[in-house]
Amino acid sequence: MSVVPHRSDQIESKSVEPQRASLKERVARAKAGTKDTTKSAGGVSAWWKSIVGGNAAKTTANAAKAAGDAVSLAKRAKAAERIAHIADQTKAQTSHAVAAGKVGLERAAKIGRETVLPELERTGAKLRERTRPDRLKSDYREYLFRLHERVLDPSTEQLFFKPTMNPVALSTLTIRGPNRAYGHDYRPTPCSIFEWTMAAIDYDFSRLTFVDYGAGKGRVLLLASEHPFAAVGGIEFAEELHDDAVMNIAQYPRSRMKCRNVECVLEDASTLGPPDGESVNYFFNPFSREVFAEVLHNLVVSYRKRPRRLYLILIDPVATDLVDESGVFARLQLPFPESLKVKLFSPYEIALYRSLA
Repeated sequence: MSVVPHRSDQIESKSVEPQRASLKERVARAKAGTKDTTKSAGGVSAWWKSIVGGNAAKTTANAAKAAGDAVSLAKRAKAAERIAHIADQTKAQTSHAVAAGKVGLERAAKIGRETVLPELERTGAKLRERTRPDRLKSDYREYLFRLHERVLDPSTEQLFFKPTMNPVALSTLTIRGPNRAYGHDYRPTPCSIFEWTMAAIDYDFSRLTFVDYGAGKGRVLLLASEHPFAAVGGIEFAEELHDDAVMNIAQYPRSRMKCRNVECVLEDASTLGPPDGESVNYFFNPFSREVFAEVLHNLVVSYRKRPRRLYLILIDPVATDLVDESGVFARLQLPFPESLKVKLFSPYEIALYRSLA
Protein backbone atom coordinates (compact mmCIF):
# COMPACT_ATOMS: atom_id res chain seq x y z
CA MET A 1 0.00 0.00 0.00
CA SER A 2 1.35 3.06 -1.10
CA VAL A 3 1.01 6.01 0.89
CA VAL A 4 0.59 9.22 -0.84
CA PRO A 5 1.81 11.94 1.12
CA HIS A 6 -0.61 14.48 2.03
CA ARG A 7 -0.17 17.73 0.21
CA SER A 8 -1.93 20.67 1.46
CA ASP A 9 -1.78 22.66 -1.78
CA GLN A 10 -3.51 19.95 -3.72
CA ILE A 11 -6.12 19.59 -1.16
CA GLU A 12 -6.61 23.32 -1.19
CA SER A 13 -6.85 23.53 -4.96
CA LYS A 14 -9.29 20.69 -5.05
CA SER A 15 -11.42 22.22 -2.39
CA VAL A 16 -11.10 25.86 -3.57
CA GLU A 17 -12.08 25.23 -7.15
CA PRO A 18 -15.50 23.99 -6.36
CA GLN A 19 -15.89 26.78 -3.90
CA ARG A 20 -14.86 29.28 -6.54
CA ALA A 21 -17.31 27.78 -9.04
CA SER A 22 -19.94 27.78 -6.45
CA LEU A 23 -19.09 31.37 -5.60
CA LYS A 24 -19.25 32.41 -9.24
CA GLU A 25 -22.57 30.74 -9.59
CA ARG A 26 -23.77 32.37 -6.50
CA VAL A 27 -22.52 35.74 -7.71
CA ALA A 28 -24.18 35.17 -11.07
CA ARG A 29 -27.32 34.10 -9.37
CA ALA A 30 -27.02 37.07 -7.14
CA LYS A 31 -26.62 39.40 -10.07
CA ALA A 32 -29.57 37.80 -11.78
CA GLY A 33 -31.51 38.08 -8.62
CA THR A 34 -30.44 41.67 -8.25
CA LYS A 35 -31.71 42.46 -11.72
CA ASP A 36 -34.95 40.68 -11.00
CA THR A 37 -35.14 42.44 -7.72
CA THR A 38 -34.41 45.72 -9.44
CA LYS A 39 -37.07 45.00 -11.98
CA SER A 40 -39.35 43.87 -9.27
CA ALA A 41 -38.43 46.88 -7.27
CA GLY A 42 -39.14 49.07 -10.27
CA GLY A 43 -42.55 47.47 -10.59
CA VAL A 44 -43.19 47.85 -6.96
CA SER A 45 -42.09 51.46 -7.14
CA ALA A 46 -44.54 52.19 -9.95
CA TRP A 47 -47.32 50.43 -8.07
CA TRP A 48 -46.44 52.27 -4.93
CA LYS A 49 -46.30 55.55 -6.78
CA SER A 50 -49.73 54.88 -8.25
CA ILE A 51 -51.06 53.98 -4.86
CA VAL A 52 -49.35 56.87 -3.16
CA GLY A 53 -50.37 59.26 -5.92
CA GLY A 54 -54.01 58.12 -5.71
CA ASN A 55 -54.01 58.39 -2.01
CA ALA A 56 -52.39 61.81 -2.26
CA ALA A 57 -55.08 62.98 -4.65
CA LYS A 58 -57.72 61.56 -2.39
CA THR A 59 -56.02 63.12 0.55
CA THR A 60 -55.87 66.48 -1.26
CA ALA A 61 -59.51 66.25 -2.23
CA ASN A 62 -60.43 65.24 1.27
CA ALA A 63 -58.34 68.09 2.59
CA ALA A 64 -60.01 70.52 0.21
CA LYS A 65 -63.42 69.17 1.16
CA ALA A 66 -62.51 69.40 4.79
CA ALA A 67 -61.34 72.97 4.24
CA GLY A 68 -64.59 73.78 2.40
CA ASP A 69 -66.58 72.17 5.16
CA ALA A 70 -64.63 74.18 7.68
CA VAL A 71 -65.30 77.42 5.76
CA SER A 72 -68.98 76.49 5.40
CA LEU A 73 -69.17 75.70 9.08
CA ALA A 74 -67.50 79.00 9.87
CA LYS A 75 -69.95 80.85 7.66
CA ARG A 76 -72.85 78.99 9.21
CA ALA A 77 -71.56 79.72 12.64
CA LYS A 78 -71.16 83.39 11.73
CA ALA A 79 -74.68 83.47 10.20
CA ALA A 80 -76.08 81.71 13.23
CA GLU A 81 -74.33 84.23 15.46
CA ARG A 82 -75.75 87.12 13.39
CA ILE A 83 -79.25 85.58 13.45
CA ALA A 84 -78.98 85.14 17.18
CA HIS A 85 -77.90 88.78 17.50
CA ILE A 86 -80.80 89.95 15.33
CA ALA A 87 -83.17 87.74 17.31
CA ASP A 88 -81.90 89.29 20.53
CA GLN A 89 -82.35 92.77 19.10
CA THR A 90 -85.82 91.89 17.79
CA LYS A 91 -86.77 90.43 21.13
CA ALA A 92 -85.55 93.55 22.91
CA GLN A 93 -87.32 95.83 20.47
CA THR A 94 -90.46 93.73 20.69
CA SER A 95 -90.36 93.89 24.45
CA HIS A 96 -89.85 97.63 24.28
CA ALA A 97 -92.66 97.98 21.73
CA VAL A 98 -94.98 95.86 23.84
CA ALA A 99 -94.16 97.93 26.90
CA ALA A 100 -94.62 101.13 24.93
CA GLY A 101 -97.81 99.70 23.44
CA LYS A 102 -99.16 98.99 26.89
CA VAL A 103 -98.36 102.54 27.95
CA GLY A 104 -99.88 103.85 24.71
CA LEU A 105 -103.00 101.77 25.16
CA GLU A 106 -103.39 102.96 28.71
CA ARG A 107 -102.93 106.55 27.59
CA ALA A 108 -105.29 106.05 24.66
CA ALA A 109 -107.86 104.51 26.97
CA LYS A 110 -107.51 107.45 29.33
CA ILE A 111 -107.85 109.96 26.50
CA GLY A 112 -110.83 107.99 25.20
CA ARG A 113 -112.54 108.06 28.57
CA GLU A 114 -111.77 111.68 29.29
CA THR A 115 -112.06 113.26 25.83
CA VAL A 116 -113.33 111.05 23.03
CA LEU A 117 -116.32 109.48 24.75
CA PRO A 118 -117.66 112.80 26.09
CA GLU A 119 -117.22 114.35 22.65
CA LEU A 120 -119.00 111.42 21.01
CA GLU A 121 -121.82 111.80 23.49
CA ARG A 122 -122.07 115.53 22.75
CA THR A 123 -121.96 114.86 19.00
CA GLY A 124 -124.59 112.16 19.34
CA ALA A 125 -126.79 114.49 21.36
CA LYS A 126 -126.39 117.23 18.72
CA LEU A 127 -127.14 114.75 15.95
CA ARG A 128 -130.22 113.48 17.75
CA GLU A 129 -131.31 117.06 18.32
CA ARG A 130 -130.81 118.07 14.70
CA THR A 131 -132.50 114.97 13.32
CA ARG A 132 -135.67 115.37 15.34
CA PRO A 133 -138.59 115.79 12.92
CA ASP A 134 -139.54 119.19 14.30
CA ARG A 135 -135.92 120.38 14.12
CA LEU A 136 -135.54 119.16 10.53
CA LYS A 137 -138.74 120.94 9.62
CA SER A 138 -137.52 124.14 11.28
CA ASP A 139 -134.14 123.97 9.52
CA TYR A 140 -135.80 123.40 6.15
CA ARG A 141 -138.09 126.33 6.76
CA GLU A 142 -135.09 128.56 7.45
CA TYR A 143 -133.56 127.35 4.21
CA LEU A 144 -136.72 128.26 2.31
CA PHE A 145 -136.69 131.76 3.82
CA ARG A 146 -133.16 132.27 2.50
CA LEU A 147 -134.13 130.76 -0.86
CA HIS A 148 -136.91 133.30 -1.37
CA GLU A 149 -134.96 136.23 0.04
CA ARG A 150 -131.71 135.65 -1.85
CA VAL A 151 -132.78 133.83 -5.02
CA LEU A 152 -136.46 134.21 -5.90
CA ASP A 153 -137.35 137.73 -4.68
CA PRO A 154 -134.41 140.03 -5.67
CA SER A 155 -135.53 140.59 -9.27
CA THR A 156 -138.83 142.06 -8.02
CA GLU A 157 -137.42 143.71 -4.91
CA GLN A 158 -135.23 146.00 -6.98
CA LEU A 159 -138.37 147.61 -8.48
CA PHE A 160 -139.47 149.11 -5.15
CA PHE A 161 -138.49 152.66 -4.24
CA LYS A 162 -138.57 151.76 -0.54
CA PRO A 163 -137.10 148.33 0.24
CA THR A 164 -139.71 145.83 1.36
CA MET A 165 -137.63 142.74 2.15
CA ASN A 166 -136.49 143.53 5.71
CA PRO A 167 -138.73 142.74 8.71
CA VAL A 168 -139.72 145.61 11.02
CA ALA A 169 -140.54 145.24 14.72
CA LEU A 170 -143.98 146.47 15.71
CA SER A 171 -142.49 148.14 18.80
CA THR A 172 -140.65 150.65 16.59
CA LEU A 173 -143.77 151.82 14.74
CA THR A 174 -146.45 154.43 15.34
CA ILE A 175 -149.84 152.67 15.42
CA ARG A 176 -153.23 154.01 14.41
CA GLY A 177 -156.11 152.69 16.59
CA PRO A 178 -156.35 150.73 19.84
CA ASN A 179 -155.11 147.33 18.64
CA ARG A 180 -151.31 147.60 18.97
CA ALA A 181 -151.37 144.67 21.39
CA TYR A 182 -152.97 142.48 18.71
CA GLY A 183 -150.69 143.43 15.83
CA HIS A 184 -147.68 141.52 14.50
CA ASP A 185 -144.25 142.58 13.28
CA TYR A 186 -143.94 143.45 9.60
CA ARG A 187 -142.81 140.60 7.32
CA PRO A 188 -142.86 140.66 3.53
CA THR A 189 -144.80 138.06 1.54
CA PRO A 190 -142.45 136.02 -0.69
CA CYS A 191 -143.21 137.11 -4.25
CA SER A 192 -143.41 133.57 -5.64
CA ILE A 193 -145.90 132.48 -2.98
CA PHE A 194 -148.21 135.33 -3.89
CA GLU A 195 -148.11 134.32 -7.57
CA TRP A 196 -148.81 130.67 -6.72
CA THR A 197 -151.90 131.62 -4.71
CA MET A 198 -153.29 133.62 -7.63
CA ALA A 199 -153.65 130.33 -9.53
CA ALA A 200 -156.48 129.38 -7.14
CA ILE A 201 -158.72 132.19 -8.46
CA ASP A 202 -160.79 130.61 -11.22
CA TYR A 203 -162.74 133.79 -11.93
CA ASP A 204 -162.59 136.91 -14.04
CA PHE A 205 -160.05 139.18 -12.30
CA SER A 206 -161.61 142.29 -13.76
CA ARG A 207 -164.75 141.67 -11.66
CA LEU A 208 -162.80 141.45 -8.40
CA THR A 209 -161.37 144.00 -6.00
CA PHE A 210 -158.17 142.95 -4.27
CA VAL A 211 -157.84 143.94 -0.58
CA ASP A 212 -154.67 143.41 1.50
CA TYR A 213 -155.30 143.51 5.26
CA GLY A 214 -152.04 144.70 6.79
CA ALA A 215 -150.54 146.09 3.60
CA GLY A 216 -147.15 146.91 5.14
CA LYS A 217 -144.83 148.61 2.64
CA GLY A 218 -147.07 147.79 -0.32
CA ARG A 219 -145.25 144.77 -1.79
CA VAL A 220 -148.42 142.66 -2.21
CA LEU A 221 -150.44 145.65 -3.47
CA LEU A 222 -147.99 146.15 -6.31
CA LEU A 223 -147.74 142.44 -7.08
CA ALA A 224 -151.56 142.42 -7.32
CA SER A 225 -151.45 145.44 -9.62
CA GLU A 226 -149.70 143.23 -12.21
CA HIS A 227 -153.02 141.34 -12.54
CA PRO A 228 -156.13 142.87 -14.15
CA PHE A 229 -158.16 143.48 -10.97
CA ALA A 230 -160.89 146.14 -10.97
CA ALA A 231 -159.13 147.85 -8.04
CA VAL A 232 -156.36 147.13 -5.53
CA GLY A 233 -156.56 148.48 -1.98
CA GLY A 234 -154.58 148.06 1.22
CA ILE A 235 -155.23 148.73 4.92
CA GLU A 236 -152.26 149.48 7.22
CA PHE A 237 -152.34 150.71 10.80
CA ALA A 238 -148.60 151.59 11.17
CA GLU A 239 -147.84 155.10 9.95
CA GLU A 240 -144.24 154.45 8.87
CA LEU A 241 -145.19 151.37 6.86
CA HIS A 242 -148.13 153.20 5.28
CA ASP A 243 -145.84 156.02 4.15
CA ASP A 244 -143.44 153.56 2.52
CA ALA A 245 -146.36 151.89 0.76
CA VAL A 246 -147.55 155.19 -0.65
CA MET A 247 -144.02 155.97 -1.92
CA ASN A 248 -143.71 152.56 -3.55
CA ILE A 249 -147.11 152.86 -5.26
CA ALA A 250 -146.11 156.26 -6.65
CA GLN A 251 -142.75 155.03 -7.98
CA TYR A 252 -143.62 151.54 -9.24
CA PRO A 253 -143.09 151.05 -13.01
CA ARG A 254 -146.43 151.70 -14.70
CA SER A 255 -145.47 149.41 -17.56
CA ARG A 256 -145.84 146.45 -15.20
CA MET A 257 -149.22 147.52 -13.76
CA LYS A 258 -152.34 146.00 -15.35
CA CYS A 259 -154.40 147.72 -12.65
CA ARG A 260 -153.39 151.30 -11.87
CA ASN A 261 -156.23 151.91 -9.43
CA VAL A 262 -154.08 151.17 -6.37
CA GLU A 263 -154.50 152.80 -2.96
CA CYS A 264 -153.38 152.21 0.65
CA VAL A 265 -155.30 153.67 3.61
CA LEU A 266 -154.02 154.31 7.13
CA GLU A 267 -156.60 152.72 9.40
CA ASP A 268 -157.37 149.91 11.82
CA ALA A 269 -158.77 146.99 9.78
CA SER A 270 -161.37 146.09 12.40
CA THR A 271 -163.09 149.45 11.94
CA LEU A 272 -163.54 149.13 8.18
CA GLY A 273 -166.14 147.04 6.39
CA PRO A 274 -165.33 144.94 3.30
CA PRO A 275 -165.90 146.17 -0.27
CA ASP A 276 -169.48 145.99 -1.49
CA GLY A 277 -168.62 144.05 -4.61
CA GLU A 278 -166.86 140.76 -5.29
CA SER A 279 -163.40 140.66 -3.83
CA VAL A 280 -160.21 138.79 -2.97
CA ASN A 281 -159.30 139.31 0.70
CA TYR A 282 -155.63 138.72 1.48
CA PHE A 283 -154.25 138.08 5.00
CA PHE A 284 -150.56 137.47 5.66
CA ASN A 285 -151.01 136.94 9.41
CA PRO A 286 -151.30 140.70 10.07
CA PHE A 287 -152.92 140.46 13.49
CA SER A 288 -153.96 138.06 16.22
CA ARG A 289 -157.00 135.79 16.39
CA GLU A 290 -159.11 138.43 18.18
CA VAL A 291 -158.82 141.07 15.45
CA PHE A 292 -159.11 138.45 12.69
CA ALA A 293 -162.39 137.29 14.23
CA GLU A 294 -163.78 140.86 13.99
CA VAL A 295 -162.70 141.29 10.37
CA LEU A 296 -164.10 137.87 9.42
CA HIS A 297 -167.37 138.74 11.16
CA ASN A 298 -167.67 141.87 9.03
CA LEU A 299 -167.13 139.82 5.86
CA VAL A 300 -169.71 137.20 6.85
CA VAL A 301 -172.33 139.84 7.73
CA SER A 302 -171.67 141.65 4.43
CA TYR A 303 -171.96 138.39 2.48
CA ARG A 304 -175.24 137.42 4.12
CA LYS A 305 -176.69 140.80 3.25
CA ARG A 306 -175.56 140.35 -0.33
CA PRO A 307 -174.31 136.91 -1.36
CA ARG A 308 -171.49 137.24 -3.91
CA ARG A 309 -168.12 135.77 -4.94
CA LEU A 310 -165.56 136.28 -2.17
CA TYR A 311 -162.13 134.76 -1.86
CA LEU A 312 -159.98 134.45 1.24
CA ILE A 313 -156.20 133.93 0.96
CA LEU A 314 -154.59 133.17 4.31
CA ILE A 315 -150.78 132.96 4.49
CA ASP A 316 -149.47 131.59 7.81
CA PRO A 317 -153.05 131.61 9.17
CA VAL A 318 -153.99 131.94 12.84
CA ALA A 319 -157.67 130.95 12.89
CA THR A 320 -158.77 128.72 10.02
CA ASP A 321 -161.27 127.07 12.37
CA LEU A 322 -163.23 130.32 12.47
CA VAL A 323 -163.47 130.33 8.68
CA ASP A 324 -164.48 126.66 8.56
CA GLU A 325 -167.24 127.28 11.11
CA SER A 326 -168.55 130.44 9.45
CA GLY A 327 -170.87 128.50 7.12
CA VAL A 328 -170.01 130.94 4.31
CA PHE A 329 -166.68 129.71 2.92
CA ALA A 330 -165.46 126.39 1.53
CA ARG A 331 -161.88 125.21 1.17
CA LEU A 332 -160.24 125.73 -2.17
CA GLN A 333 -157.42 123.69 -3.71
CA LEU A 334 -154.58 124.96 -5.86
CA PRO A 335 -153.97 123.40 -9.27
CA PHE A 336 -151.46 120.56 -9.09
CA PRO A 337 -148.34 122.43 -10.36
CA GLU A 338 -148.82 125.29 -7.89
CA SER A 339 -149.82 122.88 -5.13
CA LEU A 340 -146.56 120.98 -5.62
CA LYS A 341 -144.54 124.21 -5.58
CA VAL A 342 -146.23 125.30 -2.37
CA LYS A 343 -145.63 121.94 -0.76
CA LEU A 344 -141.94 121.94 -1.64
CA PHE A 345 -140.96 125.61 -1.49
CA SER A 346 -143.32 127.54 0.76
CA PRO A 347 -142.06 128.26 4.30
CA TYR A 348 -145.64 129.15 5.26
CA GLU A 349 -148.88 127.25 5.48
CA ILE A 350 -151.46 128.47 2.95
CA ALA A 351 -155.24 128.22 3.30
CA LEU A 352 -157.56 129.21 0.46
CA TYR A 353 -161.33 129.70 0.63
CA ARG A 354 -164.17 130.71 -1.65
CA SER A 355 -167.65 131.78 -0.73
CA LEU A 356 -170.50 129.38 -1.45
CA ALA A 357 -172.22 131.78 -3.86
